[in-house]
Amino acid sequence: MFYSQIILAKKGPLGKVWLAAHWGDKKLGRHQIFSTDICSSVESIVNPAVPLALRMSGHLLLGVVRIYSRKVRYLMNDCEEAMVKIRMAFRTTGIGEGGVGETFGVIVDLDPRGA
Repeated sequence: MFYSQIILAKKGPLGKVWLAAHWGDKKLGRHQIFSTDICSSVESIVNPAVPLALRMSGHLLLGVVRIYSRKVRYLMNDCEEAMVKIRMAFRTTGIGEGGVGETFGVIVDLDPRGA
């Protein structure tokens, strides 16, 4: 085989990437995803210390893509949550002249999609 057991160990430099490639979303938590450095992982795959088989490189790159996808998904969820909180902060309602609730104050549309 064209790889070292040490590289793919759970505590090894590419262990989390290997788990992401083969176990998908089930095995790695949020903390492990964010502790993985994409740049150094790709650098280790492109310029390995020991020779890697092409198939092994493909599996590891799949793991990098899955980790990156999860990071982007977490970022998107955090941004959506922040947008909801910002919208709630700028919306206030009061009682109008007719007793019907009407809005006053600053209402800012922060949705980049325009919806």
